[in-house]
Amino acid sequence: MSTTTSYGTWTNRVNNYSTSPDADVLDYINGGDSDWQELLEASGALSRIQSEYRDAIEAVLPPGISLCGDEFIGPWQPAEDEFDGYPVDELDNLDFAAMVQEIDLASIVDRNEPLTLEDIGRDELKSTAKEPAKAASKAMSRLQVKPAYGYHPHPGSGRPQALYRAEDVRTALATRPGQGARTDKAGE
Repeated sequence: MSTTTSYGTWTNRVNNYSTSPDADVLDYINGGDSDWQELLEASGALSRIQSEYRDAIEAVLPPGISLCGDEFIGPWQPAEDEFDGYPVDELDNLDFAAMVQEIDLASIVDRNEPLTLEDIGRDELKSTAKEPAKAASKAMSRLQVKPAYGYHPHPGSGRPQALYRAEDVRTALATRPGQGARTDKAGE
């Protein structure tokens, strides 16, 4: 059993103006519309985004080092070559900021964004129908896409509305029949 030690906190090793990766996610989404922020919180998408961001951070850390809460924990006396290939700072300490710099938080937020049927119809399907939500409902049913975030009250009417995960919707729409070149006309 090896002894562990702290390699520092998120604040002193990555972002002096933040207390944790979860706070960085909140800072990122705080630039958005207040209704969108409330939807992220109420749907559970915010928790999923924070979790996925933490998973991405763990993936770029050297073996044996983990982010526990807001603190980097790892072996007390690592082998001399244990962290070869990982960025180091001017004091020859692991450079955690450089490791997490390449993580694209925007894409994590984008793929986990909750979409209503209205959003799907208007923005994803580019429907010009009078009621794009109906077209989206039919498409999601045909493609067997289930609401990843369940049903939540519509802000205007209070009626339940389905909330879909953006990546699930985009993947299903991209792989639906009829996308791409026609193969039945080849050779004619």
